[in-house]
This record gives sequence, C-alpha cells and structure tokens, in this order.
Amino acid sequence: MDEPGPGNPRAGRCPGHVHRATPPAGDDHVNPGDRWSVVVHNDDHTPYAVAWHLLRTIGEFETDTARTLTEMIHHNGSAGFGKYDRARAESVALKFVRAGMRATVQRALPDDGPYFTATRVGEGVLVEVPGQFARAWEPAFRMLENIYHRNVVISGLRFPRPVMTRRPFLRRMFPDVAESRWRSALLRRRHRTLLADRALVDRVRRQWLNAESLVLTTTEAGDWIVVIGQIRALHLQLRKATALQFQTLAHVQQQLVAAVDPEVVAAGPAATEQPA
Repeated sequence: MDEPGPGNPRAGRCPGHVHRATPPAGDDHVNPGDRWSVVVHNDDHTPYAVAWHLLRTIGEFETDTARTLTEMIHHNGSAGFGKYDRARAESVALKFVRAGMRATVQRALPDDGPYFTATRVGEGVLVEVPGQFARAWEPAFRMLENIYHRNVVISGLRFPRPVMTRRPFLRRMFPDVAESRWRSALLRRRHRTLLADRALVDRVRRQWLNAESLVLTTTEAGDWIVVIGQIRALHLQLRKATALQFQTLAHVQQQLVAAVDPEVVAAGPAATEQPA
C-alpha cells in the first residue's frame, strides 16, 4: 500500500480498489427555477428529412419552425430550443438520442430581449448591440486579432494539438482554399495578409463596442459578416467552445445578411438538401 500523506493522491488505497471520480462541485446543484434548453447537433449522417421529421414530432414544432431549426443545424452545426425544467429537457433530448441524433441540454438564456439586431435603413444597416453583450464578446475579437500576429502561440485548442503556432493554426482555420494541400499552403502563404487581416478585425471590434445604436454602410456590414465568420471558425478550434456560442454567432451573421441581402435569407436552401 502507498505511504499515507497529503502529497500522495493514492495514499491509503487498497490493491484492486476502483476509485470513482467525484463529479465537479455544483454539477448537479440545480435551482428549481432554472430553465433548460435542448441543443440538437449536426452529426453528418442523419438525412435532412429525418431531422426535420424528428423536430416536428419530438420537438412538437410547426412545419415551418421545424424546417428553420433543421436549416440551422445543417448550416451552423447545432440549434437550441425550448425553456424547460431540467427533467423535461433531458426527456426531450433522450428522445432525439434514441432516434440516432446527438442532443444535449444546457441552461437557457434569460428572457432579457434581443441581444443583437440588424435592420436595413435606406442605404445603410442599423445595428443594435447591447453594451453587456458587446463586452462579453470583446475577448473573442482580441483573441482573433492576437492570433494574426507572426510567431504567436495559441493555446486551449481541441485535441490532438492543444498548442499551435500561427501557421498551422491558419491551416486549420482555412484548410481548403485550393484543390490540393500543397496548393492551399502556397495560396495561404501568398495571401496571408488578407487572411490574417488584423486591421479589419480591430476596425470591426471598435465599431462593435460602440454599437448600442450604429448605422453601418453595407460595405462595413459586409466586414462584420466576414469577421464574425472568422470568430466562428476560431471557436471551431477552441476546446471550451459551446453550442450556444456557435448559435449566437450564427444568429449575428444571419441578422446582418438579412439586412444586407434579404432575398438570400428569404429563399433559403432546398428542402431536399442533405446534411454536409
């Protein structure tokens, strides 16, 4: 048996003893008033029609709402819905799991009004970003801007490489910019200034922090769409990124696109389209 002592985590265990991991503190401590959402994830093999059907039957959504959620799952990787007590949320999620889809539960956002809106006004786009929401996302802008510096080291990434330098990280963010790996590498090298445009990120970040009510030109709104897309690509590589973050970023992009090019949003993808 190991010697006892506070520095020896195996101290006092008998041979053959199976140590059971202790759940993180507070993991199962739920306030009765907490509300929970169900998040359905894109699994790359469930047909579009099946996901649509399950959202109608399990989620009990109208046809158009179920289709909208299916499109969000298809294009954004996940979609969250509902504000249930925890038992009900878990019951709904398990029905999706039993039918072969991946579903999780998470605490729902509070009902405190829209967190981002974009509206066409004349030749511009009126964006409204509440200060608290803007400040909460400022670290993502700063992280993206810092990553675009030469020789920077990025940590906190997903397996198998939790730490990367800029060049392999850009390869992960922009993998298929040409028809082969080596041509993609050459193209990224030639256009690294455009792909890693710190000035663009900084310009959008400064506007973002002062956008409680701000009218952008359509070109500036296009810049926002690009930078929010890059932040979404960045979060795909982060170990602690959540489905709610992806859903939030997708909502911001879609609001901007609806203001800049409403015909695209109104058309939507074909109902027969399969998951990517």
